[in-house]
Amino acid sequence: MALMVSITVLLAAVVGGYAMSAAADAGRPIPTVARSTGSFETGPSGGCGDNTILVRHEGGERIAPEDIEVAVRLPDADAEARLVDLPVSGTALGPSAVSDPDNIVYDYCVGGVIADGGRPWTAGRAIAFQVNAGGGTVAPGDRIEVSVVHEPSGGILAAVTITARPE
Repeated sequence: MALMVSITVLLAAVVGGYAMSAAADAGRPIPTVARSTGSFETGPSGGCGDNTILVRHEGGERIAPEDIEVAVRLPDADAEARLVDLPVSGTALGPSAVSDPDNIVYDYCVGGVIADGGRPWTAGRAIAFQVNAGGGTVAPGDRIEVSVVHEPSGGILAAVTITARPE
């Protein structure tokens, strides 16, 4: 009988501890990015070359690069991609760091704070990635919606809509 009570108490402690840690993560506040801007660069930029999207942090809290995910959506083409497991060690996303069934991100190239081991995303710094404009996925005039997501909380840190320009 005493053994069953001990097992029950131990099991309750383990389940309770897990539930408390999950609740702590769910209640984690979303850092504040007071302002952000996005641009479509047709010349070499961000370490990726032509057709690079830059999302610049213009003010607010410092965000660790490992807490960032990037969601990219082309609403006109009903296409989307997601960059995860950031930062990367170089400038190329590996297979586990990108979900891109619609071939939006060109050569899986990234730059700025999510490349080369990462640096905190702070005012003046940018997230950069190259889109597949030359390959025909992103056409001139297409809207590109980019959301920078705070991975631990699932909250949106920044959301920008950019129009692809011709080269």
